[in-house]
Amino acid sequence: MQNVLNRVPSTDALHRRRGAFAGFLAGVAVPLMLVGLFVVSFRGYGIMEQAPQPPQVYSNF
Repeated sequence: MQNVLNRVPSTDALHRRRGAFAGFLAGVAVPLMLVGLFVVSFRGYGIMEQAPQPPQVYSNF
């Protein structure tokens, strides 16, 4: 158990690596936002939304 506790990083080590954490979060978030923007601009609606229904072109007899 002591070996596991020794391997847990201290708060000082986490503070020194804050740039790496910020880079990781930016590396994940920015591409996802860009892909989402591209999908919405290309399709006209988001990923989780229903596609707009086309207008009915024939009469209902």
